[in-house]
Amino acid sequence: MHDYHKQALTNLVEELSPDPTFLAIITGGSVAQGIAKETSDVDVYLVVTDEAYEERKKDNRLSYYNNQICDYPGGYIDGKIINLRFLELAAERGSEPTRYSFTGSTAFFSRIPDLDRLLSRIPVYPESNRDKNLTDFFAQLYLYAYYFAGEAEKKNNPYLLSHSASNVVLFASRIILAHNRILFPCHKTLMTAVASAPEKPDQYVERVNELLAHPTHAKCVDLAKMILAFRDSGISFDQAVSLFVENNEWNWLEHPAPLQDR
Repeated sequence: MHDYHKQALTNLVEELSPDPTFLAIITGGSVAQGIAKETSDVDVYLVVTDEAYEERKKDNRLSYYNNQICDYPGGYIDGKIINLRFLELAAERGSEPTRYSFTGSTAFFSRIPDLDRLLSRIPVYPESNRDKNLTDFFAQLYLYAYYFAGEAEKKNNPYLLSHSASNVVLFASRIILAHNRILFPCHKTLMTAVASAPEKPDQYVERVNELLAHPTHAKCVDLAKMILAFRDSGISFDQAVSLFVENNEWNWLEHPAPLQDR
């Protein structure tokens, strides 16, 4: 990290460590990954006691922002407040974006024994989920490319066409990442991660950009065919429909419905 990023973290320790509810400051983002630019902000996870975490959660105060302790133009601290149980669960069953967010992370300050050892268990590809994920991703690809994009054009529904094209790209890309055992970072850096994948169809990123710039049913199908030629889906279209219903329409049966469906 740049010296002024390190100084910002040192300033943060000086500001927060007198408060006994703060147990650790963990580096994140580009600073932790060693790819920070001169203008990069400093991402951190702030670990607090369980009691402090619950109080903050109750009041929706689990984010942290500070632009007063960075000694470089435009610099600021961007933090998320968690407890130790969050880290334990992230290592056990964290989502891929959560796992990815701890890439390169270390404890810059800690009152927790062996914290770095726990942190090293988080940014690991979840091998046990891989086969199921690939099957589910192919089901999404089938339905959005072959059915929903077609319905969108037939009914002149630009929202559905845009939604379908985005999901074709999302799940085609998730298939490539899973094939390469690369963590899905987030939507913001999805295509950067895909571009770095060693095994993927030729001209994939270019075809994605063409589809998103001017979405059509034919382009959605062409991208799906590209992925199906790259890797066998292992399922029929009828099986894909069943999986799609389970993951999209009946996703409230065993867990609370996702935000977009509430």
